[in-house]
Formats: sequence, structure tokens, C-alpha cells
Amino acid sequence: MMKWNGIWVLLVGLSVVLASGCKDEEDAEADAPSAPRSVPVETVSATARTLRESIISTATVDSKSAVDVVAEVPGVVITLDTEQGETVKKGQRIAQIQREEVNFGVSSAKTAVQRLESEVERLRPLYDKGVISRQVFDEAQWRLQEARSEQKRASMAASDLRAVAPMSGVVAMRYVNLGQQVATGTPLFRIVDPEELIVAVNLPENSLGKIFEGQEAYVESDALPDQTFNGKVERISPVVDPRTGTLRVQLSLDEAAAKTLKPGMFVKAHIVVSQRPDAVAIPRRAVVFTDDQSNVFVVEDKTALRKPVKLGVNDGTWVEILSGINMGDKVVVLGQEGLKSGTPVDAVEREGG
Repeated sequence: MMKWNGIWVLLVGLSVVLASGCKDEEDAEADAPSAPRSVPVETVSATARTLRESIISTATVDSKSAVDVVAEVPGVVITLDTEQGETVKKGQRIAQIQREEVNFGVSSAKTAVQRLESEVERLRPLYDKGVISRQVFDEAQWRLQEARSEQKRASMAASDLRAVAPMSGVVAMRYVNLGQQVATGTPLFRIVDPEELIVAVNLPENSLGKIFEGQEAYVESDALPDQTFNGKVERISPVVDPRTGTLRVQLSLDEAAAKTLKPGMFVKAHIVVSQRPDAVAIPRRAVVFTDDQSNVFVVEDKTALRKPVKLGVNDGTWVEILSGINMGDKVVVLGQEGLKSGTPVDAVEREGG
């Protein structure tokens, strides 16, 4: 019996030792540092680009030649001969306005002419037979002649109610509807010349020393991404608006712009103040600022490394790198916020920025 008790004690002790050994291995595995997880990012290679630093302002495309056609008399719009977007020729009728008193005058004059014509025809045989004097017959003819002149004047007044295009161009806006009552001077249509486009911007007065007539400019539109339309500074206002402290500057656009841009479109206008050809450039969104220091994350050997950089010309989308990275370096453009230097990354290259 004592022999079996000894064997039992030996087995229990062995079990305790084995259990203790397994626990030590598990604790060692738990204490071992885990491999850091890779962070997904997108990168763009630093590339050579011509960068243009600009004064930027939002504006609306307009036509250099534009005119509002207005009602010459009060009345009711009875015809509309054109619509927005249609081409019209100079002198073409585009609307007609009916004025009751003018129409009444035409009708009255016509009735008077008809009555006096009948009177002259009635008196003619009486004059031929000597029943009435020449004076009486001549007075009747004179009254008829006066009535015909009045009818002509009334008809001419009625013809003035035709609104005509003062220039050839495109109808940019129709302001009135058929049957609408209008007063003298009410705008009816806006006609523009679509071949000559301009953009007018209001710039802060501290821009005055940076701009001059003939200066290079260009515009962009959100409706036409990845397209730019060239132009130049055509006119600079000689005065600053004292209420806003701004200066009005007019840009003229190249003929090529007229094939795509339309009056009324919203655009972002750039007046170029400096230009750097073959600049080492990266997308502006790649730059991360910390404590007034500009930095970028460069991917090397699947690791993101933060590098301080010195910035140069900025065109609003791309920025010049004067120092800190080299041409061809892959900079993080998506996923850099909160990223730490030395973090493993799973990088995907994006073409074109």
C-alpha cells in the first residue's frame, strides 16, 4: 500500500512541474512584442513641373460686348421672336409691345381717312357740275390729305413698338414673358457677343504693386476639371473702391476660351505673379504642418519617414520643394494625418497627383 502511495505522489508532482512549464511558455509568448501593422497610404512621386504663383479670385465669365434691350414704350408684350441661347442679327425684331392708345390712334386715323375719302368722292361730281365752289372741294381734299398724314404718323408710332436687336450676337437672357405688362425702360433681353469673353475680379488694394496690363492670367472652372483657359490683364481700374478697399481688374480671355466657356459661368481666375520652370513639385495636400514647420512623409523600404521641407512657389494645387526631398521621392498624399515617422505602410502609387 505504501508503494502505491509513493507512486501517486510522484505522478502528482510531475503534473505540477509540467503545468508550470506550460504556463511559463504562455507568459513568454504574451510578453513578446507583436509585429507592427502596416498602414495603407497613397503616394505620388515628386516631379518636375512649371509652377505659377498667382493672385486668385472667383469671378463670373461675361461678354466684352453686351447690351440689354429695353421697352421703348409702356404696354403689353404681344410677341417674343427669340429665346435664350438663340443667335440674332442686328436689326432683327425680337419682341413687340402693344400699347392701347397707339393702336386706338391708328384705328381712328384709318377711319378718318376712309370717311374723308368718301366725302371727296361725293363732292367730286358736284364740283364738276358747278354745284359747289372750287374752294369747298379743295378744302375737302386738304382735310383728306391731313388725315392721311396723321394715319402715317400713327402707323410710324406703332412701328416704334417693335423691339429690335441693336447688335448681332446670342440672346443670353430673356427677362419678360408673353402677355407681361412692361413700363418704359423695362429690360426685355440681354444680347452678348460670345466670341469676346472677359472676367472681372475685385482684388485687395495691396495687389496693386503686383499686377500690370498685359500680365499673364488664366481661369479654371469646376464644371470643366483639368482644363485651363489662358488670358491676360486687359484693364486695371484707376481707383480703389473706398467701401471695400478693392480694385477692379478686367481680364480678357483667348479666342479658344469662347469655344468652351459661356457667359454666366463661375470660374476661378489666376493672375500670374511669378513662375518657376522645372520646379521639384508635389501636391500641396501632401504637406503636413507641425509647430510652424512644413513636413512630408516619404516612403522608403515600406516605411513612412517624416522629413522637414522648405516650400517655394505654390499654384494652389502643387507646391515647389526647395529642400528636404529629391526628385522621384514618393510622398504620402493620403493617409498622412496622424502618421508617425517609422510606421510600416502599404503604399499605392497614384498617377498624376
